[in-house]
Amino acid sequence: MVLGRDLLQPLLKGPFTISTRRKARKGAGKMMKSKGRHLYFHCFSGASGDMILGALLDLAMVENRLLEKELDKLGLEGFKISGKRVRRRGMEGTRLVVEEKEGVSPPLRTLHDLLNILEESSLKEEIKKKAGYIFTRLARAEGKVHGVSAERVHFHEIGALDTLVDVVGTLILLDQLQVEKVTSSPLHLGSGFIQVQHGTLPLPAPATLELLQGVPIYSRGVEGELVTPTGAVLITSLASSFGPLPPGRLLAAGYGAGQKELDHPNLLRVLLLQEEADREGGGGEGPEGNILRENILVLETNMDDMNPEMYPPLMEKLLQEGAWDVSLIPLHMKKNRPGVMLQVLCSPPLLGKMQEIIFRETSSLGLRVFKGDKYYLRRERVEVKTPLGKAFVKVGCLGEDEVNWAPEHQDCLEISRRTGRPLKEIYHLVEKAYWHQKKKGEE
Repeated sequence: MVLGRDLLQPLLKGPFTISTRRKARKGAGKMMKSKGRHLYFHCFSGASGDMILGALLDLAMVENRLLEKELDKLGLEGFKISGKRVRRRGMEGTRLVVEEKEGVSPPLRTLHDLLNILEESSLKEEIKKKAGYIFTRLARAEGKVHGVSAERVHFHEIGALDTLVDVVGTLILLDQLQVEKVTSSPLHLGSGFIQVQHGTLPLPAPATLELLQGVPIYSRGVEGELVTPTGAVLITSLASSFGPLPPGRLLAAGYGAGQKELDHPNLLRVLLLQEEADREGGGGEGPEGNILRENILVLETNMDDMNPEMYPPLMEKLLQEGAWDVSLIPLHMKKNRPGVMLQVLCSPPLLGKMQEIIFRETSSLGLRVFKGDKYYLRRERVEVKTPLGKAFVKVGCLGEDEVNWAPEHQDCLEISRRTGRPLKEIYHLVEKAYWHQKKKGEE
């Protein structure tokens, strides 16, 4: 279900189009902009991979065949996406089913199989990286609760092809929707037991609980599995924070239907917002409505006895688990020892996870935690065309003024690798195209 569709032309970039009879506005697509698009997951009936992808399809009104065309870049055959409108306790949503033909594609059973498929695909590098991270987290969680390594986990319980389509399809649509930020409500968990190959397990499943550490959850005694491992890994990997619906201008809403009929509407709701300024938090600086505010935590610890070879994997792990930024700051400490201060910025719900990583991976015996506010400009992503390909430019806006801008590094890097031209030359080319396009748009 799409709301305010006059605000959404064009909603998607790339090969997708909105399924609507309205004509696109004059000039749409010449210089597409995304003004702080924020996606909110409302998990009042939990979350699963098919509910998440179904809700995004419902929101964007993308035809199944168009998403299949993008998924064809995985190089797999013998599957079809079937999406249909269904009713759940008086409310409609999109029910997504992945139909697989036996014996057409090789079986996908291990993390190695999935990562190989991603590596050999023609998907965007950013999507490959995010999908690989999500599958690795999922395999580690399954492995931890079953007492095996992530590499030895078999995905038969969660359905490898279904999971691959749910995860990659979700990342494709988020990219096409130009979502810059994702947040979520607390997750509603079910109760009872579930029969799996290993036997009877309590609900929520152990792997699901492993993935939900540090995340706000609740239960109202609903019998059955509401949050699946795939749903848990997607929500916790994508969402930067958890809480009530934040302020913003509503652009669209979509509903993904679960498989079961429950006593309440078994749906996942997604809301696409355009961020507005936090007027209380703006501090009166700059034009009203363009300085945004967000709560953050700052974690710090000083160390003078840790092997510096341990720092790179530590920083990588903190960032992979959701930290916004990680810094190592040189210090001169007591007893005239050189040391470093590890500083981590993260959203409040990630405090427990960040603390555990720091204590497990460093020599620190304690750390400091400060609550703070993050102030930032409203951002836009502008797509530009160059003789060597398309790229995005990040633009920071204060009022109607564009005060900061920079080419997207990953886009420039991909063009540089593909063409063999120096990266600095690509940066210059993209900047030149941006200013040419901007000047043309002002005429």
